[in-house]
Amino acid sequence: MKTLGSQSQLDSQLAAAGSKLVVVDFFATWCGPCKTLAPILEGLEKKHSSTVFAKVDVDQAQDCAERHKVTAMPTILFFKQKAEVGRVVGANTSEIQALIKKHEGGDSFIGTGHSLGGSSTDGGASSGSILGDVKTVEGPGGNCQIQVRLLDGSTIRGNFESSHSVQQVHKFVQANLDARGAKAPGFKLMTNFPRTIYEDEALKLTLEEAKLTPRAQLIVKA
Repeated sequence: MKTLGSQSQLDSQLAAAGSKLVVVDFFATWCGPCKTLAPILEGLEKKHSSTVFAKVDVDQAQDCAERHKVTAMPTILFFKQKAEVGRVVGANTSEIQALIKKHEGGDSFIGTGHSLGGSSTDGGASSGSILGDVKTVEGPGGNCQIQVRLLDGSTIRGNFESSHSVQQVHKFVQANLDARGAKAPGFKLMTNFPRTIYEDEALKLTLEEAKLTPRAQLIVKA
């Protein structure tokens, strides 16, 4: 997979691809799930010869990550004719393969994929629903999707309005921890890129003020 070092290099790659699907892996060298996903993407690159694959190190190409609002790694972006047509946050191989199949226009892989690290593929779990054997509580609803990685590595998703506060997301996470019987007293929410811990006054920020729209991934920190 070709490594792109800046937004200008990505622009050039998208232009050169023409009508081909372009799959871009936004990764970080310190990210464990990124290292797990890398060989899987390389395997998909070999199978999908009509699709262009590339990768961006978010620490080396921060302009590129900021331009595309990448706040969690890995994030996989899908482009067609220079426009973003899909996005997967997390190492969810089934969702990645589904988007390749959808936008490449051919049924070029067989079998079911799997999700690494317990990621949910739902747009937001419904209250009292079951993902595997785990109960989840839904968010209040809205156009902003927040994905949260819990201490055990599993992931929950909730939809919020941009006017909702970070405190409301914190309460959403607490409700899900309670539903699972998980203990995380005094937990905090944080992002890895940029590295920000939301506590005290920061919890009062709206999601828009915290730049967590239209989608973001948070991490529970004990």
